[in-house]
Amino acid sequence: MNRTQHYSLLKAMEIDKSNLLKYQELYKYAYILSDGIFKIVFAEEKDHSLLISLVNAMLGLQGDDAIKEITLEMQEFPGVFNKKDCILDIIGTTNAGEKVLVEVQQQGDDFFRDRVEYYISRVIENQVHTSEKYELPRIYFLGLLDFELFPEEPQKYIHHVDEMCNGRKFFPKIQKIFVEIDKFFELEKAGITASDNSDAAQWLRAIKVIVKEEPVPEKIMQNKTFRHLLDSVKLINFVEELFNCEAKNMTDLKAEHEIGFSEGKTEGLSEGERNKAREIALKMLAKNKSLEEIAEFTGLTESEIHAASSFFQK
Repeated sequence: MNRTQHYSLLKAMEIDKSNLLKYQELYKYAYILSDGIFKIVFAEEKDHSLLISLVNAMLGLQGDDAIKEITLEMQEFPGVFNKKDCILDIIGTTNAGEKVLVEVQQQGDDFFRDRVEYYISRVIENQVHTSEKYELPRIYFLGLLDFELFPEEPQKYIHHVDEMCNGRKFFPKIQKIFVEIDKFFELEKAGITASDNSDAAQWLRAIKVIVKEEPVPEKIMQNKTFRHLLDSVKLINFVEELFNCEAKNMTDLKAEHEIGFSEGKTEGLSEGERNKAREIALKMLAKNKSLEEIAEFTGLTESEIHAASSFFQK
């Protein structure tokens, strides 16, 4: 099941909860890049073997550098004073004391890069305590993206982003890795990645089976980890309450819009109503909604949506 089909499922369940049964007949797999599905598959497993395999593959960690164990932590760093909360999909500490941050992003928005830097900074802030020396652990940020973030690199699907100085890494302890999943699918379709036998490519081929509802290639089926992954993400495994929660999240955003704006426009609104529009825009940005969708819901222009963030930080 892909993202569009997942959204269709949520909308169908708003109409009638029993529609889940119909979708279970149509689709074998759930949308693995949904926040709820991703956390259940990768965070709730007892030994975290799937998560460890995924992270090692995408980060290119092998041998002595590979993660052997990982302990997951609370996903939320509450805001202090007037700071925003920081809520990650997965955060954990490895057997080597390194921090691993995993964030799944379904749609791009203009503030995604800003949010990545903010999330990392909040994790850094939490590492050094009073009377301790300023020694940080290695921190990995892994972004799994269902959109294109680097259009200037059309034949590259994994991107290692570092702070550079004179051609050298300035602070190699912080590593940011972004994986453009749909771009890999397109490269695979074009035959460009046919000779790519990396662990990352194999993982993405397994994810492609799930998202595209494709037959399982023999090489994927022979891999114990991937067989476990495919079994874990079957749509029939997930209870109605999970999809009800995701559907309610979509409904709540729509309801806030309808309550605040009877005509869906901001012309002639009082300052209080205009502030309400900005608040809703910020909430939708935090939930990774596109600018077009936010504009449709709030009646704000894209420039007003951009301005909303700085407005509330004053």
